[in-house]
Amino acid sequence: GAKKWDIGMGPEHFSSAAVASDGTIYAGAGDTFKLFSMNPNGTTNWEFPANTFVYSSPAIGNDGTIYFGTLDYEHKLYALNPDGTKRWEFETGDAIFSSPAVGADGAVYIGSNDHKVYAFNPDGTKRWEFATGNRVVSTPAVGADGTVYVGSNDFKVYALDQQTGQKKWEFLTGGPVKSSPALDSDGTVYVQADNKLYALQGSSGP
Repeated sequence: GAKKWDIGMGPEHFSSAAVASDGTIYAGAGDTFKLFSMNPNGTTNWEFPANTFVYSSPAIGNDGTIYFGTLDYEHKLYALNPDGTKRWEFETGDAIFSSPAVGADGAVYIGSNDHKVYAFNPDGTKRWEFATGNRVVSTPAVGADGTVYVGSNDFKVYALDQQTGQKKWEFLTGGPVKSSPALDSDGTVYVQADNKLYALQGSSGP
């Protein structure tokens, strides 16, 4: 339990850290408007200036690309190379509290306060967008069959086709679904809303 090291990143943090296969640690800082890259020994590799708050937690693709979202003055999904250079960016219609999820084929999925869920190819081209009835702060989860599960503040959990974004089914809860779905190996989807934990059939149906 002894502290190994710490790095000053600013006073406000909502982003969780992500660890790459080589041990590099990535984390966003709210008030300092940056994404940090850190070595396992506590030294800083680089800092990427996002120009606004970073509440979204980074996700790492199989090729090492780092994805994260921003909010407020600019609301963008960023894709960075491992050396901290920008690969591409996409601006949504409102703030991004959701964190990105990366599918087995490298596609990136993320929600936005503009009520939409977005899917992007690894090169930054938009694959599709799906409109819900309210803000999407939930982080998507991708099933083994490629189905994308995500909650919305419209009280619903959605199951979407990874290639087309077409809705497979929806489930109505009793409150905003801000939590992120967790998937079991049998396809069960677990999600929290209105003071309850729901267990839903996943790939086998609604």
